[in-house]
Amino acid sequence: MGYIIHTLLHFLVGASISFILINEDDRTKSKRFVIMFFGGAAAISPDVTKFFGDLLGHSIWFVFVFGLLFAILFRWLTKDISFKKLWSIFSLTVFVGHILIDYIGNGVAFLYPFAKEEFEFHIVHSMDAVIIFVLLFALSVGIFNSKGKRFILTGVLVVTLYLAGLVVSKIQLEQALENQYQRENINILLTYPGESPLQWSFQVRTDEVWYSGYSPVLNQEIFIETKRIVN
Repeated sequence: MGYIIHTLLHFLVGASISFILINEDDRTKSKRFVIMFFGGAAAISPDVTKFFGDLLGHSIWFVFVFGLLFAILFRWLTKDISFKKLWSIFSLTVFVGHILIDYIGNGVAFLYPFAKEEFEFHIVHSMDAVIIFVLLFALSVGIFNSKGKRFILTGVLVVTLYLAGLVVSKIQLEQALENQYQRENINILLTYPGESPLQWSFQVRTDEVWYSGYSPVLNQEIFIETKRIVN
């Protein structure tokens, strides 16, 4: 179930991006649906290689390959948009809708196969309810309303502001933790979304003590849950 919801997250982000960049207000409901479907499918396409036990689809190099594939397919349905523009749009859709979402979620090895290390800036759960509900509502309006592009733009703006707020909060918390434990020689500092809404969890490991705890997203108050002396 978790994988399905995570895939839905990718789909909704991709559908929103493609709709904003391709759709015009005079398009029919069926054309609006096709645009959303292609954008969503492009955003989940990097997961295809996972079924073959490979992460190649998540590399930055394959963004343009998937973008090219969906540009060819979409161009076959309509000739009113240049192929170069479609390639750019679907490549951007794959990058933002999948690579970037994984980067701020569960991590992504975007330099694969040259480097198998996963990179992340963990600020959202892989099934983030805020992003899913906002974009699902915006797209639902957009598909039935000929002027729905403004609703989707608003939804994307809300999600962007939400993510920007999380970025600022995470950076502020990490700075607060560094200031509090800098004299103990920090070896590892991790911050990530907590189990409770609007809450960060963190781990700080120094030469002598390992700390774990939580902090509200809306302020930098630090609460220690465990303290383990290791030396």
